[in-house]
Amino acid sequence: MTYRQQNGSGDLIAILQHQEKAQAKKIGINKIKDLIDWESFRNELEEILGYVKREKSKGGRPPFDPVFMFKILILQKYYGLSDDATEEQIEDRASFMGFLDLKVGDHIPDAKTIWEFRQRLEANGMNGSQRLFTHFEKNLTAQGIIGREGSIVDASFVAAPRQRNTREQNEKIKAGERPEGFEQSSAKGKQKDCEARWAVKNKEVHYGYKNHIKADAKTKLIINYSTTPANVHDSQEFQSLVDENDQAVLADSAYSSEASETHLHQCDCEEFLMKKGKRGTPLNETEQQTNKKISRIRVRVEHIFGHMKQKGMDYVRSIGLNRAHQHNGLSNLAYNLTRYAFLKTAQA
Repeated sequence: MTYRQQNGSGDLIAILQHQEKAQAKKIGINKIKDLIDWESFRNELEEILGYVKREKSKGGRPPFDPVFMFKILILQKYYGLSDDATEEQIEDRASFMGFLDLKVGDHIPDAKTIWEFRQRLEANGMNGSQRLFTHFEKNLTAQGIIGREGSIVDASFVAAPRQRNTREQNEKIKAGERPEGFEQSSAKGKQKDCEARWAVKNKEVHYGYKNHIKADAKTKLIINYSTTPANVHDSQEFQSLVDENDQAVLADSAYSSEASETHLHQCDCEEFLMKKGKRGTPLNETEQQTNKKISRIRVRVEHIFGHMKQKGMDYVRSIGLNRAHQHNGLSNLAYNLTRYAFLKTAQA
């Protein structure tokens, strides 16, 4: 039996034609490429990075464009890739090169360069990921896309690499101390996460951090967020997320407390917190019906966490609370960019 052979020419023109054909297919992250104004992030990025253009006379290879590197970070979060995998996939996949406007033969940043750029965003206390997230959220609010007629507050676990420590070491970590040998300056200490915590929910054990978010009920866009160790109760971040700009707030029964209701009253905000029964005092029929009505709207926040889990955004590869906060910021921003592009397409 004979088989048909693929007799492509393999010349440069054929390679370029193949690449153009592959890039023309709007799949994956390329669906959002032309719907986002990436240049709108330039001023913010350059201010965060203290970016200064090198003069040709000074010589040396010029740095990668900050907007280009920012797009790589979004690409990385969208597909849940490590730095090494990001470098490999950009070199291998035409769709990735198309998203970044790269051509065959263009210089591609290596894994170390990607890591260093991400570190520079948070250098000197700049908290760059939070600033970039807030910058985009303000643009959405200015466009009238986020109206804040109703906001949903909730939290989700973000897993971290599990540590293999002794019981005594874990006890010291819980007490806020670093065990002997875990000094930050030591090689071993740099690999030990002394800020992540264990938590149990619905009989499931979690280790890492939490991504606390406030989302717009109408558009399912994230408005604000914060990061804590996994053992921090959801309600402890309620007051830091809700402010006077919110007209109404919905949340599950974990947030139902006198402190939460008082804060909503101070913010002149309508309260839609699901009630929880107590031992010997179950919810009456009216309260149960109210809970059902709130739940039908509140469940929209689970769609957000479901999308992020599907993309691998519920796992952080780095160590420490600051880097976990950066991971959450970039993940939340990547989600918002994707959601915004979907809303624009649906509107069109």
